[in-house]
Amino acid sequence: MSIRSLRLRVAAYLLIPMAALALTLAAGSTWFVDAFVTRAYDRVLAGSILSIAERLSVQDGHVTVDVPAAAFGMLSNSERDSIFYSVTADGDLVTGYKDLGLPATLPPPETLAYRDGIFLGQRVRIGLMVKPIYVTRHTALVQVAETTHGRDLLVRRMLTALTILGSTLAAIGLLLVWFAVQMGLTPLDRLRREVEQRRFDGRGAVPAFTVAGVPQEALPLVGALNELLRQLNHALAVMREFTADASHQLRTPLAILKTHLSLLDRQPPASAAWSASRADIDAAVDRLDHLIAQLLTLAAVEEGAARRPKPDTVDVAALARDTAADFAGLALRRGIDLSFEAQGRTRVTLEPLLLAEILRNLIDNALRYTEPGGQVAVTVSTVEARDGTEIRIAVTDDGPGIPEAERERVFERFHRLDEGRDTEGSGLGLAIVRAFSRQLGATVTLGNGPNGRGLRADIVLRCAPERDPPLAATAAGGA
Repeated sequence: MSIRSLRLRVAAYLLIPMAALALTLAAGSTWFVDAFVTRAYDRVLAGSILSIAERLSVQDGHVTVDVPAAAFGMLSNSERDSIFYSVTADGDLVTGYKDLGLPATLPPPETLAYRDGIFLGQRVRIGLMVKPIYVTRHTALVQVAETTHGRDLLVRRMLTALTILGSTLAAIGLLLVWFAVQMGLTPLDRLRREVEQRRFDGRGAVPAFTVAGVPQEALPLVGALNELLRQLNHALAVMREFTADASHQLRTPLAILKTHLSLLDRQPPASAAWSASRADIDAAVDRLDHLIAQLLTLAAVEEGAARRPKPDTVDVAALARDTAADFAGLALRRGIDLSFEAQGRTRVTLEPLLLAEILRNLIDNALRYTEPGGQVAVTVSTVEARDGTEIRIAVTDDGPGIPEAERERVFERFHRLDEGRDTEGSGLGLAIVRAFSRQLGATVTLGNGPNGRGLRADIVLRCAPERDPPLAATAAGGA
């Protein structure tokens, strides 16, 4: 189960290593206390053994010993541990407790050794030393045993004291860690409160967060929040502008519909005025349908790459030819010559729906602003560039064209050039062209048409496509 509280998580990351260190120190302290007490008691035990060994002598060829009282007096303690001893020479008991037993192996002469054992049902610590008597070449083994009550009690007392001290220090450390975590996360609390205090009233932009006083570790978070707010403010501004412009554009055809519908009620059916109103209604419906379709297309652009069509390998020339053929009927009705030409058939991997939509909008614009008897041409060519092959698609017309100063602005939403022109357009076509071109990684530029008249829209796909063998140039119909 994950810890969702940042305070608890930081505290846990601090306390878990501290707890592991405390356990290590506890194990080390236990070993140290036990070794310290054992060594201290063994020294007293060694003194008793040496005191007895010094009183060894040989009489009538037998080892004898006069055990001094001080040998056992130095072992007395408040716990009244029992003392046992034995002196053996050449395997025979000289004095002491015969049941004390002999060690499995004897230490070197005049070397103190220690072992643990059980005597008379009690745990004892036994010290021993082999004492040679050089004059008579006799050897005696001196053993002194002491019960471990005093040792065990001292170990328990020392460990209890260390436990109390360690627990106190642990409690103080826990409080200090929690206090440090609380103080360390105070800047995040201030940032949280600042985020909570932000309110969006639907009108202005949400202000960015200040980085003054923000800890270095929180700067990436604040930077990410500010970048998110920047994108949000931009999206809200675009949405407000889009909504305002869309409502304005929709209001015109709806007003026309409403006006002419009221006129229909006043005119007798099949009259000239009735037919004119009906024609205006049809035109307004067509314009409204076209505007709604482009608004939906632009809304799909705004969704970004999350729902982009799947790329596919397509023949750009064939795609452009088929798209131009879709407008042959419209060109025929308007008396415009629509032609298509390709220098070669080039295959490349891209989103065909995006490219088709770009061409549809460019051809539609060209047909809308070209007078009857004019010409609209769609051409596809390939050019070898430094970084690969460029595919260029051009849509040219001999209409009124666009002034050079306005050629960049016409890519903005709802920006139109209506002075002396047909006003059927919605002002969204070139905005869709620019948005889809960016998704394809292509560029769209506007220039003068043939002989400096009209408009030429160039689409450049900078890529290294798979090329088919060159084919003869083809041409598609005109009106």
